[in-house]
This record gives sequence, C-alpha cells and structure tokens, in this order.
Amino acid sequence: MSFLSSGYVPSPRRIAVIAGTTFIQLMRMKIFFFFLIFILIILALNSIRFSDFLGPETHGAAELILLKNSAFGAMRLFGLIFCVTATALLIPKDTEDRILYTILCKPVPMIDYIIGKALGVLFLASVTLLLMDLFTVGILYQRMGVVITEQINILKSSGAQADYIQSIVRGIQAQGPDWNLQAGMLVMLLEFAVLISITMLISCLTQGTLLSSLLAFGVYFVGVFQTQAKVLWFESSSSIGTSDWVLWASKAFSAIFPDFSLYSITDSAINGQLIPLPLLGHLALISLAYFLFHTMLSAWVFRKREF
Repeated sequence: MSFLSSGYVPSPRRIAVIAGTTFIQLMRMKIFFFFLIFILIILALNSIRFSDFLGPETHGAAELILLKNSAFGAMRLFGLIFCVTATALLIPKDTEDRILYTILCKPVPMIDYIIGKALGVLFLASVTLLLMDLFTVGILYQRMGVVITEQINILKSSGAQADYIQSIVRGIQAQGPDWNLQAGMLVMLLEFAVLISITMLISCLTQGTLLSSLLAFGVYFVGVFQTQAKVLWFESSSSIGTSDWVLWASKAFSAIFPDFSLYSITDSAINGQLIPLPLLGHLALISLAYFLFHTMLSAWVFRKREF
C-alpha cells in the first residue's frame, strides 16, 4: 500500500472535515426516518401486555426481558440496515454528484477520504443509536415501575411476607435499565463499526449500491455463523485429518472477514448477565484492528479503480 510505504500519516483535520461532510450528507437524505419508525415500534411494544398472549409465566421480570429483547432486536436490525445501506451508498453517490472528482483533483489522499467517509457513517450511527437507547431506557424505566406496582399489589393481596416481596422487586429491578445494559450498547456500536468498514471495502471492490449491500449482508450473516461453521467443518474432517493449507485458509478467512458472533454478548447483557470489563476492552481492540485493516485495504483498492 503506497501510503504506508511512503510514510504518509493520515491528517486528522482532513479526515474530520470529510467525516463532517458525510454526516451532513446523510442527514439530508432523511436517514432519521429509521428513528421515527423505531419509536413507533417501541411504543407499540410497550402497549402490549405479553402475559395476555404468552400466559401468566411472562409476568414480572420476564415481561421486562421480553420487552428488552424485542426493543434491542429492533435496534440492532435498524442499525444493521442503516450501516450497510448508508455506507454502500456513499461512493456511488459521490460519483453521481461528481463530488468524488473534485476531491480527487485536490488531491486528497485515499486513506483520508475512506476513513473520513467511514467515520461520518459511524458518527451518525452513534447519534441514532444513542437516541434509540435513551428512548428505550425511558420506556423500560416506565414499564418497570408499572410491573413493580402490579406485582406488589398481587403479592400483598395474597398475603406474601415483606421479605419475599422485596426479593421479587429486586429481581424485577435487575432486569430494568442499568449500566451493564449500556455496556451491551457499546458492544453493538463496535459491531456496527466493523460492519461499516467491511461494507466500505466491498463498496470499493464492486460497483452499485444494491450489489454492495447484498454482499455486505452476506458477509455479516457468514460472520455470525462463522464459529459454528468452523466447528462443523473440523469435526467432519477430523476423521480423515485436516491439512495445513485448510488451517491457514481458515485463519486467513477469519483475518479478513470478522467473526460477528463475538458481539453476541450484547444478548447476554440484555438478559442481565454482567459483561466483564477486560472482555469489553478486548472486543474494542479487535474492532479497532478490523476497522483500520478494512479502511486501509479499501484505500488501496480505491486507488486501483478507474473513474
């Protein structure tokens, strides 16, 4: 990669300008309609009493767990769609509006352009995720108060002891909004950062928003089931032996295409399980490494394209 061999260091100021321009460009494209649709979905979920459909076993803390899984599942779905489509749209859009030719005539180093574009998408994704998070936390806090009040009234009417009532209340509060849930949100944002970088690479390799989006979604789903596929592959080949080139090919594939199953600990946080701080730091370093690798590779591929 020529920008590495020449000793070039990316310019933070130039990257920030491109990222800010990208943020404004996406804002003008009415990207926040995703947020409005999300609000309507969460309000609809909040109005549903799951116990009326799923039975009395979904009362209490289970009701909050169902609400959290539904809300954060919708959040992840909207985030994945946004990250892929917005990133895949950038280079074709700049080419169509002839902004790309103006940038290339400056000239602006490819690595600055690619990193700036990726960070612009990531910044808007972060803002949108933050807004969805704040709205969801507010809904969860309100729903938790309703559930606690209902459970206290039911238990008091049945003559339950005060200690037992307090234990039930603590169990419900454990499934409400807390800082561990925010750690899960951070993991989700790291997942989006890696998805943005891999989509940028695919967009530089292909032409057309639709094709880039489809390939990016394909890479994501392959990454989600990458661990299971490896286990099945090595178990099936263990009887006949696994050659060295298969092992090296597996490692090379993992180095380029992320194992998105690593980010499934967000689901653990949603269900109330604690995310250790060292694990969070480990995921942050892995995500940063993938982001930098994909953006540098994208810049190298981008230089080879003819415009």
